[in-house]
Amino acid sequence: MPAKTVESPFPKQFTDRQWNRYVHQGRDLVDEGSSVQFKLGDLTLKMIPLLGPEGGNRGVFIVLDRYADEIGSNVHTLLRYRHEATAWPPDKRASGVSWSIHAALDALEDRFELIHNPPDGKRWTEDKALSFAGRLPHRPLTKAEKLDRVRVLMNQDEYAAEAVAEMLKRPNVAHQVMASPENQRIVYRAHHEQRIEAANARFAAAHERDEEEVEEPVREVRRREPAVDYTRASTEVLELIGMGTTFLVELQRLIPNLHVAEFTDREVRAVLDNHRRIRAALDWCDTVVTTGEKSMDDELARILGEGDDLE
Repeated sequence: MPAKTVESPFPKQFTDRQWNRYVHQGRDLVDEGSSVQFKLGDLTLKMIPLLGPEGGNRGVFIVLDRYADEIGSNVHTLLRYRHEATAWPPDKRASGVSWSIHAALDALEDRFELIHNPPDGKRWTEDKALSFAGRLPHRPLTKAEKLDRVRVLMNQDEYAAEAVAEMLKRPNVAHQVMASPENQRIVYRAHHEQRIEAANARFAAAHERDEEEVEEPVREVRRREPAVDYTRASTEVLELIGMGTTFLVELQRLIPNLHVAEFTDREVRAVLDNHRRIRAALDWCDTVVTTGEKSMDDELARILGEGDDLE
């Protein structure tokens, strides 16, 4: 039966006849290379047979490591050849199918039938075999394959953070990312935790300075359990808690260091006026949270909008 003619995908560079000649020559060379790879694997099995039905490899590495040096190869290459020779006994190997495709399918239980029956009825390619076996292809084509490749490339947090930061500089990417409520929650949670850590660090630094100036017994504060589950709380809840916690920590840091004697009367009135507005806003927030009633009376609107007249 004559070999099937392959139509040239580059008619301006190769005629069908030229392309077919190169394809057949290349396939012959790949077949030769695959034969050598399988023969080397078979040779290692002859040198050191498998131990038991489970195919143990005890003592194999030290022998093949020395043997690889003697023949100008690499021990890990020989070990892989050995693995494939074990997975594909000689009578199960498919003629005309490369060693790389055999290797891509080696973990599948039905590989002996599958190697002869590509899913689309065409020839196997290495990437097609890798994808079919659930492994990452060398050239990802589908969305899932491309995402898998990105995950592999960014498996280290340091590089992933730099890559994400670079991607977020693209307005369309940032918009799509932040369109997801889940992503918003994740980003805010990280920002919230950073603010708390920074505030705690500043408070700790100020506390250490105070201890250096005046040695006083320090009462150990028991760490409370989180009031909410930050992995499930809504963005609004996290924002409310975050703003309140940051405000509280900042006050604890600032108040012990206030030089009140230097405040003018006008500055004192401004601070007190601002605190009244804060208390009014907190009371309003408490009412909204507990009752759901968001209306604002005229007096509250005046206090929040203008502040009390202390003149």
